[in-house]
Amino acid sequence: MSPDELIYLGLLVLSIPLGTIVRQVPHPTWRKVAVFAVGATQVVFTCRWDTLHSLVTILGTFAILKLASPRTCHLLTFVWCFGYLAFFRTCHLFHLPYPAAVANAVQLVLTLKLSSVGFEIADSYMAEKARKEGNDTPSDSKTSQDGSSVVSSKTTGSDVIFPPSLIDMLCYSYCYIGVYTGPFYKYKTYHDFIYQEEPSSIPVLKPLLDRAKWLPLTGGVFLLASRYFPIAYAHTEEFYAMSSFLYRLWYMLGMFLVFRTRMYSGWLLAECSCITAGLGAYPEQSKPKCGQGPTASTTLEAEGNLPPEVGYNFETIKNVDIYWIELGTTIRSGMKYWNMTVQYWMAEYVYRRLPYKNFRFPVVFVVSAYWHGIHGGYYLFFLSVALMQIVENKCDTAFRSRLSPGSTATGVYGFVSWMLKYRAGEYYTMAFLLLTISDGLRCWQSVYFYTHVLHLLLLAATFIVGGGSRHGDKNEKKVK
Repeated sequence: MSPDELIYLGLLVLSIPLGTIVRQVPHPTWRKVAVFAVGATQVVFTCRWDTLHSLVTILGTFAILKLASPRTCHLLTFVWCFGYLAFFRTCHLFHLPYPAAVANAVQLVLTLKLSSVGFEIADSYMAEKARKEGNDTPSDSKTSQDGSSVVSSKTTGSDVIFPPSLIDMLCYSYCYIGVYTGPFYKYKTYHDFIYQEEPSSIPVLKPLLDRAKWLPLTGGVFLLASRYFPIAYAHTEEFYAMSSFLYRLWYMLGMFLVFRTRMYSGWLLAECSCITAGLGAYPEQSKPKCGQGPTASTTLEAEGNLPPEVGYNFETIKNVDIYWIELGTTIRSGMKYWNMTVQYWMAEYVYRRLPYKNFRFPVVFVVSAYWHGIHGGYYLFFLSVALMQIVENKCDTAFRSRLSPGSTATGVYGFVSWMLKYRAGEYYTMAFLLLTISDGLRCWQSVYFYTHVLHLLLLAATFIVGGGSRHGDKNEKKVK
């Protein structure tokens, strides 16, 4: 690991015990100051002058939210945040220093957080307008302790979101929890965290251990595998000139393992820091969902009458489910449980907002590739993932649907699907890791494009057998 990566890891680890201290801070104002001070200090320390990029993004978003109409602020903030992301990645063309990798991580998370504030305000405005037109019962006039950001609605138990103050925007943006790795959480989730009543009473040990139990395995495998499968070797001429076809396949397997365990470890550490601080803790009866937060009204919570033994969970900030990623037999399951809060953001603010259903699926993949970076390898990867899903949907209709549930044949089909899912993941992820189109294509060519050929043959077989289009449409509707 490089010195920068060690610093990055150290900050993630230190954020876990720091959360236990933050949770003991009783007053919301001091809690807000504490999480901002730690986060801003970390960002300035690691990003240095690159911090100006995040600051400009925040100030631009704040200006839009203050000046634009609630009906259009979400579109303008989306264009601004993602537009600045393009400048951020090409600023060297304007003779500015190229941002460090850690600054890129901060900018990625910040882009999702700030653009989501505009959507929260617009959705809140439209929901409140609909309530007033249908029921003239006003919202509760009691505001949050900072005076202006959130107002509770008596009619539904939901909240009306107003443009946050500049201080609130800065505190939300530079909150140390997830500032580098996520998970993504909405402004409403952050606000609820700051204004929790008696946060020290929230039980965190059990959910903390439940997430941390994976870390010895993922961290150990990453440290071991990264020694034998460094990505730098795949960029060398020796890798292609001296290695055999089978060795390249083996190396792809190893690099894919390093990639997965690296991401697992970072996300699990970030989740643990959320849990110890109490961010994303909601009563179980509010039925919180990943990224979204509570989905059911909790009138008792609003009135301060929750029973003393109320159960809490942290589903709102859950970002990865290793069990289902590793053992799920379908590509869909792997995607659903990978980087879950970002999957929620893509589904909520891109997929469901597009009026033309036929364009939703490809647009999500393009936005996701663009968000990750401007390297051509990202686009090769995401376009290939789209092909993977199409083939999987067609195969399920043409072949799995003909098998009896619970039969041996169905079990064999599931095992073969699981094996092919991993081989495809290893193959396609090389383009993502090697970054450039030329390096990605060269790597695929060195193994004769075998996964692309296999997928095209399977796709042809499904058309010969028949069926698939209607099932594919149904699965498209299920994308989250």
